[in-house]
Amino acid sequence: MTDNKRSFFYFVDSVTDKAGQGASYLVLLIMTITTIDVVARYVFNHPLLWGWMINRQLFGVFILFAGAYTMFKQEHIRIEIFYDLFPKKVKVFAKVITLLSFISFMGVLIWQSAWMGWNSMMMGEKASGAFRIPMYPFKLLIPVAASLFFLQGISVFTRFFRK
Repeated sequence: MTDNKRSFFYFVDSVTDKAGQGASYLVLLIMTITTIDVVARYVFNHPLLWGWMINRQLFGVFILFAGAYTMFKQEHIRIEIFYDLFPKKVKVFAKVITLLSFISFMGVLIWQSAWMGWNSMMMGEKASGAFRIPMYPFKLLIPVAASLFFLQGISVFTRFFRK
């Protein structure tokens, strides 16, 4: 592998690592908002109008970046009980099928989510209900996180096939 590719994948790994670690703090924020909402509801009999909507959006952002981070750490669930029994050629074939499936899925996700996010931004989409926050910033994060996930996947597969 050339030095340019190696440094590019190092950069992707670094961005994924930092984004995943940063997104992990969203769990603390979600827990704090939930705690405040529960106290407001049951102690003061006045639930937060914005708690559920904000938590839902924050959790979506967390999940998006957690997928790429989990791939970076190579901790996605595998059925290793079967995979470990495969001969080397079957393992390579399985990886190729996995790579093609991954590229297809992520390509469609990036394409469709970019279109959805752009449309949401152009029409100034807001959440329905009492707390009408703008939805387009969250929708625009989907293709960003999906692109990071895609690049991280290519990085992981490149390392596998280099061995």
